[in-house]
Amino acid sequence: KIIPGMLMGAVRVNIPAAFVSGGPMLAGRKDKKKLSLSSMFEAVGSYTSGKIDESELNRFECTACPSCGSCSGMFTANSMNCLLEALGMALPGNGTIPAVYSRRLALAKRTGEQIMALLENNIRPRDILTPTAVKNAERVDMAIGASSNSVLHLLALASELGLSKAQISVDTMNEISATTPNLCRLAPAGEYYIEELDEAGGISAVIRTLIDAGLFEGGALTAAGCTQEELTKNARVKNEQIIR
Repeated sequence: KIIPGMLMGAVRVNIPAAFVSGGPMLAGRKDKKKLSLSSMFEAVGSYTSGKIDESELNRFECTACPSCGSCSGMFTANSMNCLLEALGMALPGNGTIPAVYSRRLALAKRTGEQIMALLENNIRPRDILTPTAVKNAERVDMAIGASSNSVLHLLALASELGLSKAQISVDTMNEISATTPNLCRLAPAGEYYIEELDEAGGISAVIRTLIDAGLFEGGALTAAGCTQEELTKNARVKNEQIIR
């Protein structure tokens, strides 16, 4: 997987680093219903079982993935790009700004500028990726209902960081899961998509909600050169149907 692989590489070389992804694609639309890549998978199954014909399958094929970008729902790539914000290794919006929006280009520019500030202040990945940061990511993981692959990737990151099982393990993830409300239900688990999470306030709003609930350590350092508390102080949930 590209994102955790590069994250582990950043830990190894430990030079100033920040992440900016290509961004998620927009949701597809067919007959007033939103679609994602998983809709295409289901359509192939429906065609194979004789429930739809080739013409209808072609309609799915031409509408399910309408733009460039990673899948439109909370699949693995988007999950990890959201968790990069929670880890502090990416600026706000990295996980949710659609690939085709001009805001994605602006984010890339801001990230490039911020790299120079990280270099000037000698802030390195291992300064940001503390046990607290990884636990914060686990907390957001549960809150947004991220891909189950994130368990593999966070454990691999913890191993690269040299963290003990007492600090980060499947058991600690279970403990965090048991005490974290599921705030977001995005495709394929729900009816909303990444673009709607972005409109609702993005991961910053999720983090702010968790900080206010005492479930996220706001003192953790970020690639923005400030703490999560400072970075999300003005973040607000704009749609409580999407971020409950």
